[in-house]
Amino acid sequence: MEIYVRLNADVEHDYAFQVSNEDTINNKIRKIFPSKTGLADLMVLRPSIFHEKEPSKFYKSIHPGYLSEGGCLMFHYDADNEENLGELNDSKPLIDQLWPGQLVVPEWRLSKKNIWVYVTIMLAWLYTDLPDAVSPTPGICLTNQLSKLLIPVAKRMDLPDIAAKLEQEIQANYSSLVAQWLFFVMHIFKIAVITLFLKLGIANPISFNPYKLWTLRDMTSPSAKNNNGKSAGSNSATDLKTILRSLGWIGAKRATYDDYQTNYYNYVIDKMGGAVAAYRAGAIRKAAAPGIQLEAGEGFQSPLENRFTASTFTVIKTEGKFILSEEYFVELENNLKKILEEYDGDIGQMNAEIRRFRRFGIYEPDEKLATLVKLRREISDEKENASKKDAISGIKKNDSKKSK
Repeated sequence: MEIYVRLNADVEHDYAFQVSNEDTINNKIRKIFPSKTGLADLMVLRPSIFHEKEPSKFYKSIHPGYLSEGGCLMFHYDADNEENLGELNDSKPLIDQLWPGQLVVPEWRLSKKNIWVYVTIMLAWLYTDLPDAVSPTPGICLTNQLSKLLIPVAKRMDLPDIAAKLEQEIQANYSSLVAQWLFFVMHIFKIAVITLFLKLGIANPISFNPYKLWTLRDMTSPSAKNNNGKSAGSNSATDLKTILRSLGWIGAKRATYDDYQTNYYNYVIDKMGGAVAAYRAGAIRKAAAPGIQLEAGEGFQSPLENRFTASTFTVIKTEGKFILSEEYFVELENNLKKILEEYDGDIGQMNAEIRRFRRFGIYEPDEKLATLVKLRREISDEKENASKKDAISGIKKNDSKKSK
């Protein structure tokens, strides 16, 4: 069974993992995150440097999700909101807790150690840039320290004017009082920007240790050579493959709804032979806003205990709801097999189709899945039209009251 795990607490980093019948949070998912035995030394997993390297808990997203035009499920942007999460049992098999393709959301705790180290470094840096007029130790800013290193270099290179200028600039109160405070305010702003980038995870390095980053080359580059001219990275690369295989790593990411919408739109336009042809065929509207947002009790909120007894295709007709069932997943698998058979054994195209399936789902479903989507869309349209009628009726009543 394949599931998705959200890394970095980022909607764009929902990675697919293969789990077996015996796999649990403890013996599978939790092993993704340690430094030596997991992936923490190879890719950024935590949301920011202000978080612990390993999650404290794991939840499953129970947001119903979106039903795509091909009858597949996409994650909603609110999938990791607190009200849409259900805690997972660490020792219970995942197959008994999750639907295939469901999202696992790690909970990340803030690292007090990292926060205090960062605050200490920033305050020390801020102190060195205090205006000379108020600083107990004027002239110790990093710029001055750099200038002191450059002065002997300038003298050795026979550049007396530059050396004299640098010696003048490192004197306390060289700049005016206004300039000193202006530079200090700019320094505060600079630290605020750096903090914002780190907090949002825009800057989120694996490590600040250059040596550690250099040694990672051996893990990711089999072509790296050792002193004997042999491939130093080959064993490490083999170890990396072993680690990835043991973790069930597939290397595919689930698309966000916006990515799906853009990709599906382009697919429809290309299939129709251009935007004009697509418009004439009446396909533009659906391509521009594909999929259906599911409601409570549908999608990933389907009762897992009914997986092998419920019928997706019966319930959509009798109750007007899209629920998950083993019957539905078998149909998805059969659809994918039919699509792959069309490539006549072309491995490249088959792999590309499988990658697209894991990222975007199916684009050309068979009649059974297409009918399922059509019925669910009709139900959604009926509710939308009823809502519009109620709104119009309410407006008319208000206008009538005002006229009286």
